[in-house]
Amino acid sequence: MANTLSSWLVPVLLIVGCVALAMNILNAKKVNRSLVENVEKAQADLMVAMDTSQDCTKQLEGKSGDMTAKDQQLASLTANVNTLMDEKNQIQEQVNQLQQQIDQANSEKDAVVAENDKLTNELEAAKAPKKEAPKEEPPK
Repeated sequence: MANTLSSWLVPVLLIVGCVALAMNILNAKKVNRSLVENVEKAQADLMVAMDTSQDCTKQLEGKSGDMTAKDQQLASLTANVNTLMDEKNQIQEQVNQLQQQIDQANSEKDAVVAENDKLTNELEAAKAPKKEAPKEEPPK
């Protein structure tokens, strides 16, 4: 009986070992397929990310160019504003000087008019006594 049992035991163990190896091979193939799919998906995601990165880089370059142009325009406008402010200040200074001259001329004119009125009054006063003075009769 020991002979019969050992004659059956070795082939059964070999069959069980072969089945285990076959199942291991099938499982390894399944895992390999899954890994290949994951690698392909990762490569596809990487390509999408690279395309997106290139698009973003192009957009960034475009926006940087626009920003540079706007910075130059802003600098130009700031220079124009500064120039116009300087001109405005110069014109305001001239206006102030002219206003002072006008005020001085008006006060001089008022002084001249007052002097003229005074002289006119004095002249009229000097003429008036000559006309209004009663003539004295010569002594007889």
